[in-house]
Formats: sequence, structure tokens, C-alpha cells
Amino acid sequence: MWERASHSLPVEVESMDLQTRRPPVLSWDRVVLFSGLAALVVLALVALLSGDLEAGAVAFGFGLSLALLRFRGGVLGRVGIGLLSAITLFFMSTAAVTNVASGSPVGAVLLSGGLSAIALSGVVSAAMSGLRRQHADAGRSPMYLVGASLMLFAGMWAWSLTSAGTTGPVADAALVAENVAFSESGLSVAAGQVTVSLANQDLFWHTFTIESLGIDLPVPVGATRSVTFDVEAGTYEFKCRIPGHPEAGMTGTLTVTG
Repeated sequence: MWERASHSLPVEVESMDLQTRRPPVLSWDRVVLFSGLAALVVLALVALLSGDLEAGAVAFGFGLSLALLRFRGGVLGRVGIGLLSAITLFFMSTAAVTNVASGSPVGAVLLSGGLSAIALSGVVSAAMSGLRRQHADAGRSPMYLVGASLMLFAGMWAWSLTSAGTTGPVADAALVAENVAFSESGLSVAAGQVTVSLANQDLFWHTFTIESLGIDLPVPVGATRSVTFDVEAGTYEFKCRIPGHPEAGMTGTLTVTG
């Protein structure tokens, strides 16, 4: 009898070891997959609802990267999701902070803050997954990452609710940036002190830039910004200085009459 008990003990210990070594439900690879899917869905919805070509292009990039996760061990897919997430994180995090600080509408903060949280998960999980760590080594780290991303989003949302909106000066000329285009290619104002406003209805940043006057007004997603300056009579070229945007047609002429 004692001999039987001694023989059964290693089996029980081995069974317990297998249970403790069971891979976690949430691994780095799964966070990469979920982050890519979430970014694809949000960006595709933005592209469909607002006709934003840039959002559609980035959504296509995420879709292609998700498809590449099924080939050659998913290396190209992880790299694609990581790079696209890093770009999205840069633009969306800066947009969220500036939107909150200036009291922009809550919707703009929710969109930029939500994409920031998704992109943060995508960047970190793609990097960790690329290190080829074993599932057991990851432990609870993927869950902590998801929790931190959700806290980032919740914090931005709460901050936006407590931030008061600001009212800028009345604009002498108003522009709207939508679908990588200015609403007007020509503006006309009187000489003297001039205020120009720009409302950004695209997902990524735009600027109102007049290089000859040293004016550069950056405007994040969902925000309206204005700039006031003194100008003499003449003709001045304005543009969005984001790479590729002038070539897409985001240029115009400011005519100042005497």
C-alpha cells in the first residue's frame, strides 16, 4: 500500500507542473492580432463615414499586415502592424493631448485617444512578439499592457470632460481641411491684422503654412485652430506642410488687398 502511494506521487506532481506551465490565454501574438484588428475596424469606419482617404490607406495597410501574419511565421505581419501602430501612435497621441488641452469636442478626444490606446498595444506587442519569447515567459505582461492602454484611453476621456472649451477670435477667413483638400484654394482679406482659421475634419494632422510670412499653424484631428498676424497688401501662397499633402493639392493663394 505504501509502495503504491509513493509511485503515484510523481504523477500527481507532474500533472500539477503541467497545469502551472499552461500558456496564458492572452499572449503577445494575440495582442498583436487584436490590436491590428481593432485599428483596422476603427480606421475603416472613419474612412467610410467621412471619406478620409488617408484613414482608408492606413486601414488597408493594417489589413495587409494582418493577412501577412499567416505567412513565414508572421514576421512581415508583425513588422507591418508595429510600424503602422507607431505612426498612428505618434499622430493620435499628440492630437489627443492638444485637443484636450484646448477644450476640443469630446468626440475628437475619444477618437484620437482610442486610436492612441490601440496603437500603444500594437507597438509594444509587436516588439515583444518579435523577440520570439515563449508564451510562458510572457506571463501576465500582455494583460498589463492591455490594462495600461485602457487606462490611457479612460484618462484622456476623463480629462476631456473636465476641460473647458475655448473660444478663439473671429476669423477673417476660414478654411476646412477634409479628404486631404482645403475647402478653398483662394482667400481674400484686407491688409492689416488678419485672423485665419482652419478646421481639420480628417483623421491626421494638417497645417496652415505661409512660409514667406513665417506662419505655421498645426491642427490635429477634429480641431479648429486660428492664427492672427499682420500682413501687407500682396499675394501669398499657403499650403499644408505635411509631406505629400501639397502634392495632393493642399495649396492655395491668400490675396491681401490694400
